[in-house]
Amino acid sequence: MVLAVAVLVPLATVAAWASSDNGDGRTRIEAERQGVEYLRPLTALLGALVTGQSAAVRGEQVDNQQLEARLADVELVELRNGAELSTRSRWPILRDSIRELVRSAGNPGLDAYQRWAQAVDLTVALVRRVGDTSRLFVDAEVDSSYLIDAGLLRLPEIIQAAGQLSDLGHLNPGLSATDPRAAVLRDRIATNAAQVATGLGNVADASSNERVGSALLSPLDQFGAATDQLAPSVAVASMPPLPDNLTAASVGVRDSSGRLAQTVWAELDRLLVIRLDDLSSRRIEILVVSVLGLLVAVAVGVALLVMTRRTPASPRRRSPAHAAPEDPTPEGGQSLGASLSATFGTEPPGQPGGLYTGPHSDPAIAAVVNTPRSAAGAR
Repeated sequence: MVLAVAVLVPLATVAAWASSDNGDGRTRIEAERQGVEYLRPLTALLGALVTGQSAAVRGEQVDNQQLEARLADVELVELRNGAELSTRSRWPILRDSIRELVRSAGNPGLDAYQRWAQAVDLTVALVRRVGDTSRLFVDAEVDSSYLIDAGLLRLPEIIQAAGQLSDLGHLNPGLSATDPRAAVLRDRIATNAAQVATGLGNVADASSNERVGSALLSPLDQFGAATDQLAPSVAVASMPPLPDNLTAASVGVRDSSGRLAQTVWAELDRLLVIRLDDLSSRRIEILVVSVLGLLVAVAVGVALLVMTRRTPASPRRRSPAHAAPEDPTPEGGQSLGASLSATFGTEPPGQPGGLYTGPHSDPAIAAVVNTPRSAAGAR
């Protein structure tokens, strides 16, 4: 039984540890999926805000219907996951500021630019907040880290910078590539675009699943073509002149970045689902091993119990206090009487050679033998 317990206790400990680790892994992945679910409509809202900002700066009609639809999409995931992602205090501020812009877009030009820029900044900050609270930022897997870096950091910054560059060109006719403001924005776009291209290009190679990464190829090519037109790679010695149609080039970067971001979130969610499936399979394996180990331990215990019952019990030794009296028979096998007879002789009384002829042959002995016992002696 001790052997069975010795087998069962370590097995139960390992099974409990593995089950706990499996449960922790599921909790982390489910939190990340909540973040991805929130970031999909939030990234789309960012693109709609940048589009609305450019329209307001130019005095054009803002697509309020699109903004309301994007707000409604985020509101749905906020109701589902806002408490877990700790966005309940931030989302109402952003939502109310956007609805104020819908009611009044502001005066064309710098006034509209500044008002809309605040909402854009709040949206980018909320994107990163969700990345923190959903623990996407601390995902240690190589393939998912490339996707997270692109979706949380690079692409939102590119979308924002593309809109700012377009609006800067409208507010400053004749803007040149040497203008520090334009140079900073183009460098930001080029640097982040290079990181996106490198990271997403490695997703398929880094992933152990062949299905992950293939959907990125087409939107990544479109993104690369658009960013090369507006802000060529940082490998060039100096930035070329701004494109003739700066607005169109900026819109191309903004829209291609938004499409790529949605593809990134879809691929990341697919990858997380695959991990959940792997954990489920591992959980079943842990259960099977635990059951088999339990059966082995029970079988060992039963076998030992049966063997113990079949073994004959050894005779109990008596203690010296309960020892049986010793046989007075000497080792030679003769009785005490035979021994005395051999020593003193057995001839009848009065016969020569007999050393002892009985109690009546000696007067002294006869006197002692024939003396009556007293009452005290009788008692």
